[in-house]
This record gives sequence, C-alpha cells and structure tokens, in this order.
Amino acid sequence: MIKIQRGEPPKDNKLDRRRKKELQKIRKAVSSGESYRFEPLWSDPKVKKFLHKSQHGKCCYCERKRDERRESDVEHFRPKAEVEGAKNHRGYWWLAYNWENLLIACEKCNQDYKKSKFPLRDESKRVCGENSNLGKEEPILINPLEEDPEEFIEYNFCMKNMVKAVGKCERGRRTVNELTGINDMEVMKERAKKIRLCYRLCALFLDKGESDELRAEAERCRDEYISSCSPFSGFAKFYFKKKGFI
Repeated sequence: MIKIQRGEPPKDNKLDRRRKKELQKIRKAVSSGESYRFEPLWSDPKVKKFLHKSQHGKCCYCERKRDERRESDVEHFRPKAEVEGAKNHRGYWWLAYNWENLLIACEKCNQDYKKSKFPLRDESKRVCGENSNLGKEEPILINPLEEDPEEFIEYNFCMKNMVKAVGKCERGRRTVNELTGINDMEVMKERAKKIRLCYRLCALFLDKGESDELRAEAERCRDEYISSCSPFSGFAKFYFKKKGFI
C-alpha cells in the first residue's frame, strides 16, 4: 500500500451534468425519506480509465496489478450506501460521484474485505449529512489519497513463502488485517515472489567483488521495483531500506 499521487480528473461536461442531476435526485429522495438507487456513473469508462491510470493499474490497497476491463472495482472509500455497524446511517450518498472518494480496488479487497465497512475511532463523530464537516471523523482505514501508508505499515518477511504486512499502530493493524486484503493468503504469496527478486538484488549490491557495472544494474532494478508503477512497491521500499540498499 502506497500513497497515491494523481492529477486533475478529466473534464467531461456531459458526465458532470449527469453526475449533478443524479445527485440532485438522491438529495431530494433523502430529504423526503424515500428510497433511491444509484446510477453507477463511477463505472463510466472515462472515470475508470483515469482512476486505473493514476494508480498505475494497481489495487489501491494490496498493490496487485489488475486488468482495467476485467477485475478492477471502483471502490468508494466512504461507503455510498449503508455503513456496516453504523445503525441508521444512510451512507455517504453525497460522495457517490466525488472524485476524492473513488479508488480502484481489486475484487478481493473490495468485495471480500472492505465491503461496506468504515469504522471510526469515535462513532459519535460520524458525519451523517451532506453539509457536515468530514474532518471531524477519525477513520480507522488508511486513506492512500491523503496519507502515507508507510507511516502505519511495515512488513514481516521472515515467513516461509509469504510476506505479511504488519501494522505499526491500531489503524495499521486493522487496515491490513480487517479492512483490506493486504494480508490475504493469496496476496502474501504473490508478495513473496517479489522478495526473492529483492534478495538477489541486495546480494548483488552488497557483494564487493562484483563490478561497478553490475552494481549499477542492481541499482537500476531497485529503482524499478520501488517505483509507484511496480506491484508491491511499498514492500520493496521497506525491504531495501532494511537492507541498507536505499
């Protein structure tokens, strides 16, 4: 999991008008206590393309590469409808089409783990209305658009054939163990493949007998592995720091 850096969302007047119109419908239904359904405008090809590209084709949580047209769910950081465990809360419906609430996640993280969960440190501070201050909330789930996950998460690479993410604090622990698929068995095994590559690079770099040319190549590969474009780059950065290769 890494901090996501992304630019301005695409300008599309037609889509923006549709989003505004749908939000007005929902707002009216909420104010009158009626039921409503969301038009899935977040799945518009232009929206998904922007989100997918800005995340370098990776899940916002586990950092696995996902195919844009096959398995890439649009994740609402704050659930648009019901919120698990928040009684009588109608969800953050006003953020259903908000760019700052949309991310690309893999099916495992989004559907098997995150679902409609969004726990807070203090439930009494949960925002329920469109004009309320979201800054009052203290989410447990780390927001990769606003925070650097490196401050909350580290890794245990001593496990056989697996690399497990470890929380440095309550937020880190719950993010990796409850709210995302970062520590799903399948994901840990995939992450372990990267450690074998990282290990070889470190061995090459630290071997004083190797040529400058080979060490330069090792450094080039290291930079590639920790690039935000690379799967599990958060783990690679952590590993190389531990080994003194950064």
